[in-house]
Amino acid sequence: MTRTRDDDVPTAPAAGGGAVGRSRIPRAVLAGAGAFLVTLAALLRFYVYDSVLLLPLEQGRTYRMVAPAADYFDTATLTSHTGVPLVSTTTLSGDAGAGTRDTAVWVEFTSLTTAAGDRIDYHERRAAFDRRTAMTVNCCGEYVDEDAGARQSGLAFRLPFRAEPRSYPMYDTTLRTVVPLRYEQQEQIDGLRTYRYTYTAGPAKIEDFPEQFPGKVLGLPQWRSLGVSRYAEVTRTIWVEPESGLTVKVAEKHRQGLRTPDGFERRVSLRADLVMSPEDVGAKVADARAFIRWVLTVRDLLPGLFLATGLLLIFFGARPRRRSGTERTGTASGGSAPQGRGCA
Repeated sequence: MTRTRDDDVPTAPAAGGGAVGRSRIPRAVLAGAGAFLVTLAALLRFYVYDSVLLLPLEQGRTYRMVAPAADYFDTATLTSHTGVPLVSTTTLSGDAGAGTRDTAVWVEFTSLTTAAGDRIDYHERRAAFDRRTAMTVNCCGEYVDEDAGARQSGLAFRLPFRAEPRSYPMYDTTLRTVVPLRYEQQEQIDGLRTYRYTYTAGPAKIEDFPEQFPGKVLGLPQWRSLGVSRYAEVTRTIWVEPESGLTVKVAEKHRQGLRTPDGFERRVSLRADLVMSPEDVGAKVADARAFIRWVLTVRDLLPGLFLATGLLLIFFGARPRRRSGTERTGTASGGSAPQGRGCA
């Protein structure tokens, strides 16, 4: 009679148990890595993307608008000019030291000149605004031209991220008032999808001249001298890439006239149809496209990739393990061993 050693019986199960233990470690790692990737995808999509959508504290942008043939009246020399090319140059500069996590402060300089560089008009403003909504916040030493008491409201300089097809209140520097910026339609600018917004405001009085003007230049009898006021009307159209809120094109129509105290307009002082230069449009379209690529990467591509990979890892890490042929044979042999010992 051949006896089976007692310590031989548990040998196969022990080996099998060791194999099971070794196989469970990689599966737990797969499931853990998958859960991490799923969490990372959610953080990128719902936290990181939204948390970085803040208008910058720093700013350093310049763009030009050109009117090929404009008319203006030089109040210094009392002479009229017609069919003259004009250039409007706008520069935005950020005052990072005055800003906070929630508020940014920018200064805007706009100069209207002839092609030769002779200045016709100039405006300067400083405004603080909410970095998420782009709405004006009255703080931080704001001003419009020489008026430190000017109360600005509405959109300060631009639309917010994820601009909507609706009306927004916007502050107009020339008229120094809030006007409704109306959404009109979608349009393609250099192949980029944009929202077109516009407003028309005025005529409104923007200036009283301290000196009197000779009647001759106002179309009145030469012997008369009268005080005059300048009235302005502005039509402004902007094309905005909605995801970034960036303005990629601007067109403005300015009409200003000199009125005597009786309310009648005696002379047109400015008539100009300004359109952003093609070079600046191309640069702003490139900026908007770069932002869209960033959005697609951070909000869509990476979260989608991490989510798909994470779910696959969780699936492979959590599914039931199929038993191999060796394990099935070992189990069968282990089940017949007590029968053999009983016969012995």
